[in-house]
Amino acid sequence: MKKKGIKPDEYTYGTIVVRLCKEGKVKEAATVVEDMVKNGLIPKAVTYNTLIDGYCNKGDIPVAIGLKDEMVKNRVMPTVSTFNVLAHALFLEGSCSDAEALIDEMKKHGLVADSITYNILINGYSQAGNVKKCFDLFDEMSKKGLHPSKVTYTSLIFVLCRKNRLADAERVFQEVIKKCLTPDTAIFNALINGNCHSGNMDRAFVLFKDMEAMKVAPDEVTYNTLVKGLCLLGKVEEARVLVEEMKKKGIIPDNVTFNTLISGYSKRGSMTDALDARDEMLRQGFTPTVLTYNSLIQGLCENGEGDHAQELLGEMVGLGIVPNDRTYFHLIKGKRHLAEVDVDHDTVKSH
Repeated sequence: MKKKGIKPDEYTYGTIVVRLCKEGKVKEAATVVEDMVKNGLIPKAVTYNTLIDGYCNKGDIPVAIGLKDEMVKNRVMPTVSTFNVLAHALFLEGSCSDAEALIDEMKKHGLVADSITYNILINGYSQAGNVKKCFDLFDEMSKKGLHPSKVTYTSLIFVLCRKNRLADAERVFQEVIKKCLTPDTAIFNALINGNCHSGNMDRAFVLFKDMEAMKVAPDEVTYNTLVKGLCLLGKVEEARVLVEEMKKKGIIPDNVTFNTLISGYSKRGSMTDALDARDEMLRQGFTPTVLTYNSLIQGLCENGEGDHAQELLGEMVGLGIVPNDRTYFHLIKGKRHLAEVDVDHDTVKSH
């Protein structure tokens, strides 16, 4: 285009920046914006926002914030979207205070927070476990006439379940139903997880059946949560049945599923089943992790099969999986257990 003597306009530059950012080529997109400025064209807010989003997705937040400051220098007014993207990225990093300071800066620019802003703030504080802040923002949002969405309610239910406030989480869930908002998979997963974590598997399975009744499709997170809940209660056979049901519904078990089953069988001392689950995991093309081997090594050591556990350590290292402190703790504990058994056996023989 340039070779033909045709100068690209703002729209052309903007289109190129969008395409490059979608392809993850953020540095190339930044070079295009620099070229644009050199040619006397000031990027529009939407072009800056695209680039800011690109850097945030790459985890390079300082550069993204620098671009927001560059906008102001170039007399391009940052938009609500500019601040939303940056605040979301800061929350993902766990920088709650920086994110809120950014929203305060937005308000000083005369910009009004929208539903997306509030959802970002509520979700951020939900992930941080700050129940009070979540509900303060929820009340503020409602007073401003902004309607909460399923995303809002999911964040509230998540933080309440995380703090083991299941009765309050159920009340929020009922509010969703009253407002004729069909709960989605994320909402059900948050509630099911809360109940599984508390050992309330009956309620978790009622919610699971409610999903079916409301035609809300469970996903691998739903099944993995239920499988883990059952395994924690020692109900590994029931968990195995659930995994088979999961397969029939076309949901493929993943590393989390297999690691949970292996851990469940190992804690129960059913090492043949645990090793069979490991073999199935390999057949399905999944790579065992340090968690997989730690569960197996712990189970074998507690079962008095220290030699087999030692073999697994060699296998683990051979696969490039680095043992951690827990691996060696289980092996040492297993050797002590064997030594104690030998001492007891010798004592019996001497009598």
